[in-house]
Amino acid sequence: MNSNFILTTIALAVLSAAIAFHYRETATSVFTPPTIPGSDDLLHLSERIQLSGAVGPESLAFDSNGEGPYTGVADGRILKWKSGDDSNGWVEFAVTSSQR
Repeated sequence: MNSNFILTTIALAVLSAAIAFHYRETATSVFTPPTIPGSDDLLHLSERIQLSGAVGPESLAFDSNGEGPYTGVADGRILKWKSGDDSNGWVEFAVTSSQR
């Protein structure tokens, strides 16, 4: 009984790996999400923004005016992305109280 279980488990693992590697070589990969008709894939245009002196971000949000993003960082500050004609960067928007 135990040897049949072990052989079945190994066979299923090998079969799963073979299927996964087969589909990885084709356009419809098991490891990629399906495409949504009418959507644009813009993630490759993104860039990393450095947060100096902060650990995070823990979350990102935009307000109802479309401003932001805002991000909470581990030390309790809330930062807002400020973009202007001359410079872009994070500014301190608020500080949460340690006595909540």
